[in-house]
Amino acid sequence: MSNLIKKRVKEAKVEIVLEVVSGYFDRVGFSKPTMSDIAKEVGISVGALYKLFASKDELFFAYIGYQIEKFHKELVVATAKKEPQEKLEIFVEMKFSTFVSKRKAIEDPILGDPLFFVKMNAQKVNPSKPIFEFLANEFEKLSLKQSSKESDFNKVAYLFNSYTMGYIEHWLNFGGELKSDSKQVVEMFLNGLLSNS
Repeated sequence: MSNLIKKRVKEAKVEIVLEVVSGYFDRVGFSKPTMSDIAKEVGISVGALYKLFASKDELFFAYIGYQIEKFHKELVVATAKKEPQEKLEIFVEMKFSTFVSKRKAIEDPILGDPLFFVKMNAQKVNPSKPIFEFLANEFEKLSLKQSSKESDFNKVAYLFNSYTMGYIEHWLNFGGELKSDSKQVVEMFLNGLLSNS
């Protein structure tokens, strides 16, 4: 019982720190603050912060996981009772909007490591898994209306994620606005996926 209580208390502390640090990273970015700066912002000692996260990198991966989990919950609510293609369009709008709002927090780590998300998704606990399952489900539903050139919808979900990340990487590297028409983004992808027959 004592271990369970300690575990739940630690989980609650981690969630509170991630909630507070999210706004902080959005304002100042991830690269510049030290663990001491972060602890001060959160209102705990540096030692207490290190008890929750062994390193700054571990904290950042937890922050990204927290943001992905939050995104998934919002996506499910925003797409309730929508058709599959509408759901994909909402996904694109939300994804682009999220990256725009988190640019300062993610720019340095992602530009410094173009395989950042590949490495993150390869971890034993993949925080993006529910999002890929959501996408795969919607692509499978679309295939019932028009046949698909690919029947592995999990693979299609990963391809679609990479396709939309291309827009984000271009925006991070070359600037401008990340406001592509989500309907057009989805239709271009579907034109390559769905059979013309």
